[in-house]
Amino acid sequence: MAKRLTKALREKRRWVGIMVDSSCHHREDVERQLSAMTSSLDTNPDIRLMDWWAADQRSSLGEPTPLVVNHLDVGLAVIRIDLKDAIHLRGLLEDDAALEVHGLQSLTTSGKIRLVRERLGLPRPKRSSEK
Repeated sequence: MAKRLTKALREKRRWVGIMVDSSCHHREDVERQLSAMTSSLDTNPDIRLMDWWAADQRSSLGEPTPLVVNHLDVGLAVIRIDLKDAIHLRGLLEDDAALEVHGLQSLTTSGKIRLVRERLGLPRPKRSSEK
């Protein structure tokens, strides 16, 4: 039997909370923006869109957190990226003009998805078995 890959041996990840341009109304739009942005990088990073809230859905989230209170007209998303690729991606997303250029801009980064969701005021999605 093969050895199980423990947490210490797995690839380290970073979770990034991003603002998404209000023109993106569907999850596929955001994924298209991400792939277009990463195509300009030398490496091919493994990025996964975890959470997505369009600008018009954000009213159901309740009171905005201090981090996003000035950005009520944009969508919010949480993406997962490998630690080795995070520095390249952050260079693109942390630029002041990133929202105009790529349609995406970084708000927060953490090694724990729970912390990114808390900072953005996003709820934990329901699992299919919890319904």
